[in-house]
Amino acid sequence: MDLLGDARRIYVRLPNWVGDVLLATPFLTALRAAAPRARVLLHGRKVALSVLAGEGLHDEALALGKPASGLGPAVDLLREGRRVRRAFGRPDVAFLLPNSFSSALVARATGARERVGYALNARSVLLTRPLPARKEGRLRPTPMVDYYLAMLPALGAPPPAVPRRPILRPSSAAHERAAAFFARHGVDPRARPVWALNLGGSWLTKRWIPEHAGRLANLLEARGITPLLLTGPDERDLARGAVAAAGRPLFGADEVVPLTDLTAVLSRCAALVTTDSGPRHFGIAAGIPVLVLIGSTHPGYTQVDYDRLALLCEEVECWPCHLKKCPIDFRCMTRLTPEKVLAAVDALLVRTGRERAA
Repeated sequence: MDLLGDARRIYVRLPNWVGDVLLATPFLTALRAAAPRARVLLHGRKVALSVLAGEGLHDEALALGKPASGLGPAVDLLREGRRVRRAFGRPDVAFLLPNSFSSALVARATGARERVGYALNARSVLLTRPLPARKEGRLRPTPMVDYYLAMLPALGAPPPAVPRRPILRPSSAAHERAAAFFARHGVDPRARPVWALNLGGSWLTKRWIPEHAGRLANLLEARGITPLLLTGPDERDLARGAVAAAGRPLFGADEVVPLTDLTAVLSRCAALVTTDSGPRHFGIAAGIPVLVLIGSTHPGYTQVDYDRLALLCEEVECWPCHLKKCPIDFRCMTRLTPEKVLAAVDALLVRTGRERAA
């Protein structure tokens, strides 16, 4: 029996982090090909659903509900599963991309006939197809793209023939808003190259040094390159630090680019310098050269097939610690100086220019 080919309703619980959602786009693309007759429901955070809207990867979307029963987490999760079933019907297949016990409990409450996920966090009893989690140790992690794609063969699908990298196609409206963003700030990326700089991240140990970013912005200006400082909603302090170090206003420091427009904005840039956080995946989706500044985390988790990508990492004696806050002096990031970063981007542009010419 072709479980995916015969399926009519497929439920997918998305990862929580936007970066991981982008790493799941190859899985969602392959799922469409493996289950052409099924209606696909995506269940996840509202911001993740907004990024995937219009991509053609799903038919229905449902944002995660807020706990409301007052009777405890288990009751709230069971109610969430029943809410999914009322909105979508009983799924034939449920794919759980997060490893959490809570996502498995919600899927069980939907009544999904097949529930596929990794056998972690004591949730195997809630799954009909618990997949063995291959653990290679801290220094040899499994790339998340492969981690998600491996769920499909568990139901008999052939090996997915999709690109192993984030896949996003900005709408014409997103491109129009991106053009208006540059015009509003008097920046023409066709007349003067723009390099985007992202120094934020959900973990403190993923964030680059604001003083370094300000100095890099001045080095770029001296070369005739316009720096675009990408700023998240909760990263105003980083932007202020970079502006103070630069000693002048920086393009983008006072405006948050919506995630729905980020790929379109980055597609107009000549390069992206970013931490190991969500914007790196938008840069890859935009098809531009991307330099990733690696802090406390091992890059193997986010490994993708993309020939315009380079990593800059100081493998200090305590790396990779995978801690959210550095207990010592944050040497893995402080040693990534503006001069090192600039040289790394130059090398990346030379390499990718030669490859494309060849």
